[in-house]
Amino acid sequence: MSQLENADLRPAPRASAGPTMTAQATNAAVVTTPTGRRPGRPRGGRVLADRAQLLEAAERLIRAEGADVTMQAIAAEATVTKPILYRSVGDKDALVAALAERLVDRINAAAAAAMAKASSPRDGLRGLVGACMDVVDADPNLYLFVTAGGSNDDRLSQALRLADRSAVPMAAQLAAQRAAAGLDPRVALTWAYGVIGALQLVSLWWLRDRSSSSDELADRLTELLWSGLGGEAPVGAGGGGPEPTRPVRHKRAG
Repeated sequence: MSQLENADLRPAPRASAGPTMTAQATNAAVVTTPTGRRPGRPRGGRVLADRAQLLEAAERLIRAEGADVTMQAIAAEATVTKPILYRSVGDKDALVAALAERLVDRINAAAAAAMAKASSPRDGLRGLVGACMDVVDADPNLYLFVTAGGSNDDRLSQALRLADRSAVPMAAQLAAQRAAAGLDPRVALTWAYGVIGALQLVSLWWLRDRSSSSDELADRLTELLWSGLGGEAPVGAGGGGPEPTRPVRHKRAG
């Protein structure tokens, strides 16, 4: 036979364009993401951002840089992208609210511990005021951030949220104490918001001027508050307070 007759005329098998479907599926299961990943994203592309860790990063940066930090800077401190920060925490108003809750919880815990060691109601009030001032003194930038860091539209709501978280439990405690002492408990809520309002505004003024030590400030504020909280007579005893002094009438001579 000729060479043409001896040649294998069947078409040669085509070169494989890639792995089989089974091999492709196996490879896909093994290699899920490229080696270089953006911060906040683990292998597989899922978002890895613990909310508590993001809030801790925000507090850390605010303490170091001040109350005017940006969301972009906070995201960088937490090593996540800004969209991940927004997705996990929310906008700046949401961040302010979350950090405010954490700060107020620390103030409340410190105040409760101080009041538990008090030997008298007045000492308890001094412990509450002093605990608040100590926390503010230790974290001034964070206090300024949560009291003035939100948008103008949310500033009033934010101030009330801060007050609610402290004043409501304080009012319950005041009401119970006054009822046990035979005093009118209905004033407790008004007094509690008055105390918290005084603490908030005095704290802001003190952070700006620092005209005294925190202990001196706590002593002065306690003296002012106790004159109202501790000076009322029991219900039914002279109408709940001292009888008003009547003017003395002098007779004319002659």
